[in-house]
Amino acid sequence: MIERSSFWAIWASGILTITAAADESAVFSGLEKDILPFLEKNCLECHDADAAKADINLEPLWDTKAARLDVRLWDKIGDQVRTRQMPPPKEKIQPTEQERQKLGDWIQQAQQAVKAQTPTDPGFRKARRLTRREYSLTLRDLLYGASDTLGDAFPTDGAGGEGFDNNADTLFIPPLLIEKFIGATDAGLAAAWSKWEIKKQLITQWPSESKKPQQAAQETLHTFARRAYRRPVTDADVLPLLAIFDRGLKAGMDYETSLKRAFKAALLSPKFLILQEQDRPGETQTWQVNGHEMAQRLSYFLWSTMPDAELSRLADEDKLHEPSVIGSQVKRMLADPKAEALTKHFAAQWLGLDALFNTVDPDRGKYKEFTQSLRQAMYDEGLYFSSAILRENGRVLDFLDSKYTFVNEELARLYEIPDVKGSEMRRVMFKDERRGGVLGMGGMLAATAYPQRTSPVLRGKWVLETLMGTPPPPPPANVGSLPEDDRKIENLTFRQQLEKHRSKAQCMGCHNRLDPPGFGLENFDPIGKWREHENGKALDVSANFVDGRTFKGPAEMRRILMTEKHKFVRNFCARLLGYALGRGLEPRDQPTLLRLEETLVKNDYHALPLLIAVAQSYPFTHRRQ
Repeated sequence: MIERSSFWAIWASGILTITAAADESAVFSGLEKDILPFLEKNCLECHDADAAKADINLEPLWDTKAARLDVRLWDKIGDQVRTRQMPPPKEKIQPTEQERQKLGDWIQQAQQAVKAQTPTDPGFRKARRLTRREYSLTLRDLLYGASDTLGDAFPTDGAGGEGFDNNADTLFIPPLLIEKFIGATDAGLAAAWSKWEIKKQLITQWPSESKKPQQAAQETLHTFARRAYRRPVTDADVLPLLAIFDRGLKAGMDYETSLKRAFKAALLSPKFLILQEQDRPGETQTWQVNGHEMAQRLSYFLWSTMPDAELSRLADEDKLHEPSVIGSQVKRMLADPKAEALTKHFAAQWLGLDALFNTVDPDRGKYKEFTQSLRQAMYDEGLYFSSAILRENGRVLDFLDSKYTFVNEELARLYEIPDVKGSEMRRVMFKDERRGGVLGMGGMLAATAYPQRTSPVLRGKWVLETLMGTPPPPPPANVGSLPEDDRKIENLTFRQQLEKHRSKAQCMGCHNRLDPPGFGLENFDPIGKWREHENGKALDVSANFVDGRTFKGPAEMRRILMTEKHKFVRNFCARLLGYALGRGLEPRDQPTLLRLEETLVKNDYHALPLLIAVAQSYPFTHRRQ
């Protein structure tokens, strides 16, 4: 019989260690012969369409037309069986080690078969409006820096898909937002018109003895509309704007004011507010997007704003379909200061950094160190750290564990790091193993705590969901709750209270997964400061994962998480691809996803090759009707 630890190590290596492509027909044969009977015997009773416990419905696997090789579904199945959460330990009949091993082997083979598939469907790319952040940055660049915050006061955009606000399914245009667009347009043009250097860049042609006002306006509007609409424009685009200009002149307005009215019309047009691509009615095949559409995809992926002159030039020259050109542009764009948007809009949303300004509010009486400047430093730490990985070709695994971070004097004082002076953020190396990666960052720890106490449950959920991509199922109704402060109840420490809570049958299943990573972070108080005691008692920071592996404290826990880096890699690649595509991932995206994982692993987990691979990927470069 295979020892439990050896069995876990063999399975955990998973897809990253197998190089030979699996025969897809053999995979489906194995599914029918061995795997479906296994699931029917051990799992289907609780995971059919009616019960669907933990939101897992296995019935579609018996439908030959369904996505039977859904990688993410098989990840869940494999993880539950491997860690012996399923079938539940209370069940008298349990699979043998050989049956569990056979399932694990088949899952690896199935993933290899998926990776070997040729992508043929890029998914449906919906037109979508600009997010409020994209609106601010696009108007900044279109109006030559007149303002860069005009969309900041808009209603917050909802998240969807892989957890980002650029998902087309969530970007509606309610009446309130139309009013906001009008106000922001007026403010932006007023700011531009107040600065002569900006205004003369926008008004490219002026009336003269040889050029009538209408001709000069038409040339100016053609140039402006091309930039605003992010593509070459036609008479059908420009003539309506010119008509508005003409009405202004006839009403007695001067040339500049009449142009300003036409600019406003362009900025309120769906052609500016909505990221659109050319449809091909009746087309049954997929096609590669044209150069200007590719320029727009790249610019909103890496910069969250409109294409610059270089991207537009390459689009005009029809060069943005070449992989080598795409790769060189990704490198150039990451080096540009505008790529700060990638860390602010991808990394900050993924890691939940925005919670520092939205929901984090520690008790000031207990945690006097938590000032507004410390809050900002915690946010900046996450951004600087993410930027060092994403923009400077760092190793993605540093998110899990690292020997460095970025601090200023105030944050260094909280972390007990000596010899850091001043408010400027700078890179520092750790001299012990207390902190490392995002798990030791004050911002992450504060965002997963209550105002008066820590929360092993919130922190555990964050580790599982945000980092490892293995979210727990929602809690059952009427499960009860624990107090949101650290007062003692029945003479119990908070951990003892939580362990009493999790001993309930309806709570145990989830808490056995949620609590261990949270217990491993209990050395950090609600604002991320290191501690050894709680309420005068020594902290118990030991725990064991559901598969039996034990650890004590954050350093040992990080080492265990690093042995499961394949989970983190898959989750990170899925989040990045979903953000780049502006939608949730679907089974059709899985060949691309697995190849992105392979790219990351082959390049020693460095970020640049992965970012280039995303930009060169089939769903990013193609579309369908």
